[in-house]
Amino acid sequence: MGAIAAGKFMTTADYQTEAFKAPVVADQRILFALGVIMALAAFLAPPSPFIIDGGVYLDMARSMADHGALHIVAADAPEDAPALAKYLTHEFGGKIFPQYPSGYAILAAPFYMLFGVHGLMLLNAIGAGLSIWLTWRAAAKLYDVETARIAAALLCLATFLLNYSFSIWPHSLTLAICLAAVNFAIDAADEKDARQRSVKFALAGASIGVAINIRVDAILFAPILLVWMKLFARSHDRISPPAFLVGLIPGLVAASLLNDAKFGVFSPFSYGPVDGAARSDAYTLLMAAGAAALVALWAIDFSKLYTITKQRFGAQTIYLSIALAGYIAAVALIDPFKDVLYGVYVLTFDLQAHNAYRQDGVEHNAYGHLLYWGYPKKAFIQSLPYLPLILVPCVGFLRGRNIRAVSLCLLAIAAPIIFYALNQWHGGGSYNMRYFLPATPFIAILAAVAFRRLACAAGDIDRAHILATIVGAAIFFQAMQLLGANSERFFAPAALYPQWAIAAVCTFTIIIFVRKPHSRRVARIAYFCALVTFAYAGLVNLADEAGNEKTRAQQRAMSIAIAQTLPPDALVVTQLPVTLVDAEERGVNLMIADRVSGDDALAAVSAYERAGRCVYFQNPMARDIVAPFLGVGAIDPEPRWVAPQRFDHNSQMVFYTLVSQSGKCEI
Repeated sequence: MGAIAAGKFMTTADYQTEAFKAPVVADQRILFALGVIMALAAFLAPPSPFIIDGGVYLDMARSMADHGALHIVAADAPEDAPALAKYLTHEFGGKIFPQYPSGYAILAAPFYMLFGVHGLMLLNAIGAGLSIWLTWRAAAKLYDVETARIAAALLCLATFLLNYSFSIWPHSLTLAICLAAVNFAIDAADEKDARQRSVKFALAGASIGVAINIRVDAILFAPILLVWMKLFARSHDRISPPAFLVGLIPGLVAASLLNDAKFGVFSPFSYGPVDGAARSDAYTLLMAAGAAALVALWAIDFSKLYTITKQRFGAQTIYLSIALAGYIAAVALIDPFKDVLYGVYVLTFDLQAHNAYRQDGVEHNAYGHLLYWGYPKKAFIQSLPYLPLILVPCVGFLRGRNIRAVSLCLLAIAAPIIFYALNQWHGGGSYNMRYFLPATPFIAILAAVAFRRLACAAGDIDRAHILATIVGAAIFFQAMQLLGANSERFFAPAALYPQWAIAAVCTFTIIIFVRKPHSRRVARIAYFCALVTFAYAGLVNLADEAGNEKTRAQQRAMSIAIAQTLPPDALVVTQLPVTLVDAEERGVNLMIADRVSGDDALAAVSAYERAGRCVYFQNPMARDIVAPFLGVGAIDPEPRWVAPQRFDHNSQMVFYTLVSQSGKCEI
């Protein structure tokens, strides 16, 4: 442990020596125990989706488990009723297919068969536990065990990973598979034997191929690893990149075959038929440019080019040339460049600056603050106020230190941020930037590196001072919570803007530390600021998780009450299918009010009416959307409430029925 105590970073060879086996074994035991605890905790979470997406993933797993089907199998409907599409689905060949990759359904089906909805949460909990362990392993290989320990703790306790560990979203599962690819790539970079290196890099490609069949944006890790291997890890190696692509091909082919069966589109990146809302051709130019850049990267030995240029013209000339080329590119592409920069600003710093579209749960309050289910939506730094800590290893990178490790982390951080900034996609139904989850392990690693350096420069610090700092951060957080709870005007600012202030102070202290790295006083101030950012991030994300579970518990309670009230063979016209999950399980069919044409709406309602099966319209909004297609006076204006006292006349608990069924279909 001497190297750790002295603040020195381990090499890969150190990682494999006897001196470090004890802490490695101890850490792995702790991580295994954590994984077991997370798996058990999955059975304590409310077995209900958080948003509509989760309901679609549930439908996918259920249909695959019960029927072996890629399409969503609904309950028996009248023979003359049309197929009824849900949100995030497409009708193809008379069947309803989910837009999401079907690899998830295939992988999740056994878990659903064994444990029901909790099995889907168990799958994500396992993914989260593996993500923490794989982050630890990557950090240990790139740096040392102590850094790995801190990085794993940060990922678990001070990011929003927990928000997606006990849900029916596949984010943590996809993250685990992509982190497996990263670990394979690191192993390949460490491998001296060319053949073994190619095999390991091919396994990295194969891992990403698997991940693409669960979440399409996993493809972002392909250019990350290819660029890293060629520019920063093994610049002379021209064999491993083709091996990586060979490993990637089976996953791409599998995804293409599944999409061909679902939509008639032989593409791994399709979200629907050629006329669907989510089309991959919007990114055709970007993908073509990226592919051309990767080919050039493979063909040119940039390390040799750099060495020759440096010898002839000096490093300063190289850096100035790169800066000039970047400036020219920015000027030439000024409008899209400004859009991307603004997108990065919105998603990373101030999500409230984005004029988000309206959907169930996403709304602005009277003061213009963007909320989701009553909680302020957060930009990335408002979930991770310790983000400025990565400046420490970044400065070291610019000075030529730990280039291989820092470059991998920076590429993995930048890729999702820039990609989603292209459209300023705010994450839809979530409290945070969930699409940036793939960046969090690498931010945790770089933050851990910075914290270790601060700790080494600060010297011995009294544990009582550390505890006092954490308690102080908790008191401040609680004060902001109370301020927001007692004032609608300050509700969102109290939940968002303290993170700005904390991150700003952290940035200031880090800049001073970088300029005066040998000042113990500066290091101590920066160290305690870092502690505050960690503690505050942990509390913010824990509060989000509590809100997440509270929302799901409320929706689960409503879902059970509705399921116990409605007849099992009914049709419900709705816009919030999350509250009808349990009713669907009992045989109720759904029609999404704003997803059907007037002809289909009339045909569906008429078919159920003729079959003597009840038709309901959930809340006035769904009723009013469909009413014009059914004729004047077709719907009884009298509301039917489900448990009105228990749910305080919640708008999702009011139902309407047809005039012709007003006696038969009372609630």
